[in-house]
Amino acid sequence: MTTNKCLPDYLRRLERNALTVGGVSISFQRTCRVPEGRLNSLPAGLGAFSLYAVHDFKRGTPQHWRDDAYFMPMYPQEAMWMNFSAFAPRAMIVGAGNINAISGKPFQQEMSVSLPTVCPCMMTPCPHLSARGVSLDVGLQKDQNYLVVPPQPWLDGWKAEDGKVYQFVAAELGSGQTVEAQVTNQEKAGGIQFVVYEAAKALPPVHRPRVHPLGYESLGKGMVRCMAAAPREMGLGRGGEIEQKVYPDPYGVDVWKAQPVGVELVYLISSHDFKQVTGHEAPETPVTYEKYQQLGLPWFQLWDKHFADAKGSDVFGKLKPIGSDPLDKLKPKK
Repeated sequence: MTTNKCLPDYLRRLERNALTVGGVSISFQRTCRVPEGRLNSLPAGLGAFSLYAVHDFKRGTPQHWRDDAYFMPMYPQEAMWMNFSAFAPRAMIVGAGNINAISGKPFQQEMSVSLPTVCPCMMTPCPHLSARGVSLDVGLQKDQNYLVVPPQPWLDGWKAEDGKVYQFVAAELGSGQTVEAQVTNQEKAGGIQFVVYEAAKALPPVHRPRVHPLGYESLGKGMVRCMAAAPREMGLGRGGEIEQKVYPDPYGVDVWKAQPVGVELVYLISSHDFKQVTGHEAPETPVTYEKYQQLGLPWFQLWDKHFADAKGSDVFGKLKPIGSDPLDKLKPKK
């Protein structure tokens, strides 16, 4: 694809900074990767990732991607967090690589509701949460495997049991470093999945606590928003620990309808292949922890002691963080 002076404006017309899924607005925020081996406060948002519709770039995207899904570029080992808002309460399952980010279980093991009979698309089998033809079982569970928005304002990572999350960090599919690979021993799905449920009755609002600041849109120049080899797909692995709660459902699982009102897929591609897909240069490189500190950017804690914390999972703490060697266990002790 030949680039020209009009292309940046063309890309800006096609990009979006947020998705609305079943009444929940979702954006993906750039941030620095936090250090491992210590409990970190919440890092600031450094501007939203740009999202693009797959159908606008069919000639450059992988053939197995769904036309009605979205994609966004991330660099390997780049970190991000998700920001949520909704006018009316919604229950939402968040997955990456078809691994539930709260329970740590693959979607196939969550047997509450069978999606082929309940997805709003009314297609049988449902294609939206089928990983390359695999029908999935997903549903809300009393042992909470979902978020409630509001009050949940964001999610920075995979939910652990002890009041923390392990940061979302990008890794290439095939590297063996995604949570999907370490939990299932395969990497087929990648990307990020959302399933949203509305209540069967009107619910009183529960206000969210103080939110993550979004005031740092860029640290450099403004970000604008013909295939050779297939672009490299990405998934999410785990990074360092961040102090963050997932708030328990204040209404109880029984108030939510069995049928989801929104289902969405967001594929991830390596930013190194962004030009191959779109014909334009990739977004700016991520901010390192050292640069973040050097610039004096803030860290945050929440005034949320009045909120309890959902159970989470002990699975994520046992996984290797992005950047470590998955074959370490095969090496002789020094």
